[in-house]
Amino acid sequence: MYEKILVANMGDYLEEISKHALELVDDRKCELIGIYVVDTSVPFLTPSKVKEMMRRELNERGNEVIKKMEAMLKTPKTTFKGIIVEGDPANEIIKTAEKEDVDIIVVGTGKSKIDKHLLGSVTEKVVHSAPCTVLLVKT
Repeated sequence: MYEKILVANMGDYLEEISKHALELVDDRKCELIGIYVVDTSVPFLTPSKVKEMMRRELNERGNEVIKKMEAMLKTPKTTFKGIIVEGDPANEIIKTAEKEDVDIIVVGTGKSKIDKHLLGSVTEKVVHSAPCTVLLVKT
């Protein structure tokens, strides 16, 4: 049913989200694409050295998350491609889904312990703007 699956994750709840993505595969040949977005939005007056340090650290974290994703998602019948991009997380997830022509996006709900009654803003934007089906994993 799904031949190309985009798994969006920033490192939180990775095991749970990966499990749901693999359930969609169901022992068929499939391409799984893991995406980590380095959120480049920072307060306006943040010094450039601090911005660069944050960007560098987030890219390093992205590499770690993509490696973990590959270890969890790659099976004998699946291929895995990891993507790290910089920008607005929701916009980059949507652009990547369009560019890669994916069949479904798997993403966590982004709920925090503080605000259980709303979807995370990234998740909400992806749900409303995605070019394909979106599977929300309750996190």
